[in-house]
Amino acid sequence: MNLSKFNVIAAAILSMGLAACTTTKAPETNGAAASAVAQQSDADRAAAEAAAKANADAARTAAAAEAARLESQKLAGAQSDAATRANDLAASLGMKTFYFGYDDANLQSDVINSLKAHAFYLSNNSGARIQVNGHADERGTREYNMALGERRAKAVAAFLTGNGARASQLEVVSYGEEKPAVAGEGEESWAKNRRVELDYTAGNP
Repeated sequence: MNLSKFNVIAAAILSMGLAACTTTKAPETNGAAASAVAQQSDADRAAAEAAAKANADAARTAAAAEAARLESQKLAGAQSDAATRANDLAASLGMKTFYFGYDDANLQSDVINSLKAHAFYLSNNSGARIQVNGHADERGTREYNMALGERRAKAVAAFLTGNGARASQLEVVSYGEEKPAVAGEGEESWAKNRRVELDYTAGNP
């Protein structure tokens, strides 16, 4: 065999060897790439799950904060309403003199809320006692004015018991014209004397 043929055969053998090596190593290279892709996919999935959890936690925290804010606002509103009602009740209980028209024993519309407040207070304070004092102006006879003062006092007492007060808490008294609030003649004075006064003898609010 001459040198030229030997070189051709050697080159062929070398080429087959390289091809064999390439064929053998290819599966290892493909497996490493697949493993790298799988690892990247797992990392991406873990990152996505962590982000979703963080978003859910943030949403829950925000919802809890908003619920707390609304509850605080609701509580503040309720406290404000309660304070307003308490102030209104105190103002109504502060009114203890109720006026009447001439020769009249009918309650005026502007005294109803205050009388309701007194009835409510009495119904919730069984130890409270009131003397309901009826008065009249000086016109008319003494006997007539005593009876008129009594009718006025009884009208107030009936309203109180009709709205929760106990009859045992009330004492009706008429002074007629004997105890004027304002001395003198004329409508301005007489209007101040046509009245019923509530006198708390026990449990004054």
